[in-house]
Amino acid sequence: MINMNFYLRYAVTKRMSRVLGKATGVTIAATLVGLFIVPFSPAMAQVSVQSSVQFVPTPPDQGAPDGRQRGGATRGDCVTYQDLVAIVPRVENVVWSQTTSATPTFFFDVLADLTEEIPLEFVIQDANDEYVFQQQFEVNAEAGLLAVPTMSETAENAGLALDESYQWTFSIYCDEDRPSAAVSVSGTVQRVADGSAGPISDDELTPDKQFERLQQYAAAGIWHEAIEIAITLHQAEPNNVTYQETLASLFMQAGISETLPAEAPTAGSIPVEEKREEIPPAESPSDSSLVSPMGDVL
Repeated sequence: MINMNFYLRYAVTKRMSRVLGKATGVTIAATLVGLFIVPFSPAMAQVSVQSSVQFVPTPPDQGAPDGRQRGGATRGDCVTYQDLVAIVPRVENVVWSQTTSATPTFFFDVLADLTEEIPLEFVIQDANDEYVFQQQFEVNAEAGLLAVPTMSETAENAGLALDESYQWTFSIYCDEDRPSAAVSVSGTVQRVADGSAGPISDDELTPDKQFERLQQYAAAGIWHEAIEIAITLHQAEPNNVTYQETLASLFMQAGISETLPAEAPTAGSIPVEEKREEIPPAESPSDSSLVSPMGDVL
C-alpha cells in the first residue's frame, strides 16, 4: 500500500467561512474563493474505530434515482479521475443525504491533481429540473478531498426549500475534446427541519458542545452537518482519538471507508512532491485519505 501524506482541499467563500465558524466554534480564514490545504494526521490511519457516533439515515424518497457514488470506468484523458468518490452515504442502494441547511456543503474525494485546465461543475436541480445551484470553477490543487460549498457570492443559488428533495451532480470535464466523457457522481439531497436544541450562543461554542451536536445530527440521519462538524473538529484537534474514531466511523457507515488510508505515513516523511512519484496511475479509491489540522490558504 502507498504510504504518503494526503490533503484536504476546502474551497470556501467569505460567507461560508463565517457560517462554519459560527457552527463549529473554529475560526476559519478564507478568501472569496479560497482553498484550504490540510495535512493528514498519521494517527488517523491507525485508529481502532469504536465511535460513540451512530449515523441512522432516514430511508430515501420512494422512486428516488439510484445516483452514483463513484465515478466509474472511463477512457482517454479521464481515466485518471475515474475513481472519483462522493462523500455521501448510500442508503438502500440510493446515494441519499439530508441537511438542515438551505446551502449545504458537499465533499468529494478526487484521486488526481486538479489544474485550471480542467473545468469542474456542481449543480443542484429541483423536481422540475430547474437549477437552484449551478457553479463552474477551476482549481490548482493536489489529490485529496474537495469541499464544495453551495453558499456562493458568484453562483446563482436559490437555496434548498424545507422538506424538498433535489438532484445534485458533480462533474470533472477532463477531456476537452469530449465533454460527454466527463467523470461524474450524483445523488439526492433533502432539506429537513433542524430538530437539535437550537442555536448555540458564542459562549457555548465548545468542542464538547459541538460533539454533542454532531451526535444529534448523526442519530437523526442528517449527514451534511454531521460530517462537516466531524471534519472541523478533527482539523482543530488532529490527535484527539475520539475525533479520529468519529470521522473514520462516519466514513465506514457511509460505505466509503476505502477513502481512509490503509497505512500511516511516518513522522518526518519526505515531501509530498517526492512521494507522489510512487503513486501508480488510476489506483483504486483505497489509496486516498482523510487529513487534519488547518493549513495555509492558497
